[in-house]
Formats: sequence, structure tokens, C-alpha cells
Amino acid sequence: MRKVRGAKKVSSYLDSIGCPVSESTIFRLMRTNDIPFSRPAPRIVIFDLDEIDKWIGTGSMVKTNQEEANQNDSNTA
Repeated sequence: MRKVRGAKKVSSYLDSIGCPVSESTIFRLMRTNDIPFSRPAPRIVIFDLDEIDKWIGTGSMVKTNQEEANQNDSNTA
């Protein structure tokens, strides 16, 4: 099992495989339970990279990237 701790590291991982997602989007996805993660303690967040890879394969990542682009467009307008 490949695991990383924290939104910053999973964001970097996603960027390295060609699926860039900002940290703020990672936090939003966590709030809505739209990204697989575990929280073994209140301030510790663990992401299983195998589960993240499966999540990407389900098409959820495409929806996330489109939502992030739409949000960025509305912020710059």
C-alpha cells in the first residue's frame, strides 16, 4: 500500500501523474467525501494512493477538474 499524509502531498502526487488538483480543491473534496481518505486522528489525514488511482479511474477526477476550472473562471470574471 502506498500512502501519503496530507493534502499537499496528494496534490503533488496528482500533479506528477498529470491530474493537477489544488490543495483547496482537495480540502473541498474531503469535506464532501468525494475523495478517498482516512483520518486516524483529528489533525492527521492519510491518502492511500492505490485508492486515489481507482478514484481517478472512476471519472470523478474529470468532474473535479471541470468544477475547479469553472470556479477559477468565475473568480477571475
